[in-house]
Amino acid sequence: MARLRTRRPRGRLRPDLKRARSRTPRRHLGTTHASVSCGWRRLGGDSPRSEDSEDGEDTIVALLEREAELAAVEGQLARLCAATPGVSDDERARVLTLTGAAGLGKTALLYETAARAAARGCTVLYARGSEQEQESGFHVLRALLEPVLPLLDAHTQGGGTHLAAAAVGLREPACAVGPPPHAVYRALDHLLGRLAAHLAARAAPLVVLVDDVHWADSASSAWLTRFIPRAPTLPLLCVIAYDPGEARPELAELRNAAEGAQQPHALEALSAHAVDTLVRAAFEGGPDEPLFGGETSFAQECRTLTAGNPLAVTRLLDRVGEAGLKPYRDCLPRLAELAPTVCGPGFHDHLQGFGPDCVRLCWAVAVLGAAATLPLATRVAGLGAQTARRAADTLRRAQVLDMPPRTPDGTPPADEEAVCFTHPSFAGEVYRAIPSGLRTALHGQTAATLALTRPGHLASAHHLLEVHPDADSTVVAELRRAARAYAGAGAPEAAHRCLGRALSEPPARRDRPLLLYELASAALRSGCPAGAVHHLRAALAEPDCDAPVRERATRLLALAEQRSADRCPLG
Repeated sequence: MARLRTRRPRGRLRPDLKRARSRTPRRHLGTTHASVSCGWRRLGGDSPRSEDSEDGEDTIVALLEREAELAAVEGQLARLCAATPGVSDDERARVLTLTGAAGLGKTALLYETAARAAARGCTVLYARGSEQEQESGFHVLRALLEPVLPLLDAHTQGGGTHLAAAAVGLREPACAVGPPPHAVYRALDHLLGRLAAHLAARAAPLVVLVDDVHWADSASSAWLTRFIPRAPTLPLLCVIAYDPGEARPELAELRNAAEGAQQPHALEALSAHAVDTLVRAAFEGGPDEPLFGGETSFAQECRTLTAGNPLAVTRLLDRVGEAGLKPYRDCLPRLAELAPTVCGPGFHDHLQGFGPDCVRLCWAVAVLGAAATLPLATRVAGLGAQTARRAADTLRRAQVLDMPPRTPDGTPPADEEAVCFTHPSFAGEVYRAIPSGLRTALHGQTAATLALTRPGHLASAHHLLEVHPDADSTVVAELRRAARAYAGAGAPEAAHRCLGRALSEPPARRDRPLLLYELASAALRSGCPAGAVHHLRAALAEPDCDAPVRERATRLLALAEQRSADRCPLG
């Protein structure tokens, strides 16, 4: 059967960015591995095409019933790429916000934006919030800017932009107590401004795409909150997408900033006509050919069962094709049986049908999150290399996992290690379906694997947050190391989480006073002076608190008490 899906954008970087591309996984360049099943129809031959389109295929597509959003994208790109006559500065919003529930096409629209931007010669940067990475510091920011680190390095000299070097991952923090967050955010704004001006001068204007902002880590979302109001003054286009139903309360400021820049484009479910178009295309029916006689339309039943969700509709049609069904009246009961396996709790039940090896591999990928590669997932799942490869191929054919296919002669492509779910919501559904005890064990296995394969990397820290306390000094040391890195980069909230977990491990008695002091410092820098007071008093009460720590804790306690009093004045 014909499958309808978006084509992943394959933009070409400018010559001065080729070095960055060669060192960076493709998923950070707007050409992510995650494919998105969503209703679309291809434009005609007069549509713009990407320079990297393969086999003569168009890479520019028109998503069904997303004409308003695509028109907004085209308008903003036209203004960005060519100083459109008659367009005043006030009209150049250069910020687009897409909102909607999972499966309504936010990611597909971002991919389409990337494809159209690449066709115009823009430099496209893409990042996505991850449900499993929310505890990290600057995870989204680093994923977004990793491809252009060589360029950024040249722009972190002077003007205070050096304060952002640790935040973007250019270098290790100079000390455990880094600059205050507001100074880092200001430096990041200047750094992005310099980068945007540099690229605009080379006719490769910057397009920044941030997907699933509702899952962004707190440090990245705080930066975005500052950056979005400034974006209209820079030679770039910023497009963000989020699910209002998933947004955490602390993201209220970011939502207000995004909605203040321009009215969000709220995506709606597909109409009956659009679902009918998808069904006819899937079964290769002509525009006037009845799918079957009778009063109830097969397409109407598909829309009822999926609530018109584009992702759910296309996956349901995939299930119908796999089951060998045809769009006839007597297939409607079977259609209702297949619908629960498309998404939600039934999706994990559907995975069980592929066998235990496939389930274990999916569990490993879900726990690994953005760090997932096939070799890492193989080790975490406890599978053999060949077994994991067969399971991955099965899941790729079933459109559960996405990874580059091998070439006809069996040679793996250069970026063959990356692996992810075909839709972000699948990762969350699989993760939540893992039995809690096993999920904790998988986090422990993942942390150990990352510590061996990526020593010094912060990726293992957020997995250690999920394991049970066991008085392990190695865990305490690793969490404190991660906390120092986060604090030095200007992400004190992430540092506070790591130190709080280290305290519950617990540490050795001799290390407890200093750890409490570090925890208090992170709490104070996170805007929680009352918590800092509590931890400092606990540190001073420790019998093993030596003179240097006692002196530092006493000075910090005075500051914390003053700030706490300022926040909660008497009377």
